Amino acid sequence: MPESVEATETIRRRLLRWLSQGEYDFDALQEALELGVRDLERDLRHVERTVRRRGKRLRVSAPRCSDCGFDFPGRTARHLHTPSRCPKCRGERIAPSRFRVAR
Repeated sequence: MPESVEATETIRRRLLRWLSQGEYDFDALQEALELGVRDLERDLRHVERTVRRRGKRLRVSAPRCSDCGFDFPGRTARHLHTPSRCPKCRGERIAPSRFRVAR
C-alpha cells in the first residue's frame, strides 16, 4: 500500500508547503505538527532561510492583544511564539503570530 505524501514528508517540507498555500497562526501549526514551542520556532527559522534562498520571504504578522489592541513591535525578530501577557493592560487574550510565504 503506497504511503501518502504527507506521511513521507519531513516536518519542514510540510511546513513550507502549508505556508506557501495559505496563512496559519503559530498555535494552529504547533497543534497540527505536534511540536513544542522551541521546536516549531527552530523549524520556522529554517523555513525562513530556505524561502529567502528561493527569492521569497516568510511574512510574519505580530501578535496582538485582543483586549487593548496592543501590537508587539519587534517581537517577531526575537520570538515567534505568542506572549503570555500584554505589557500594556496585562490581559492574557493574545492573538498569535500568523505566518505565510510570499514574494
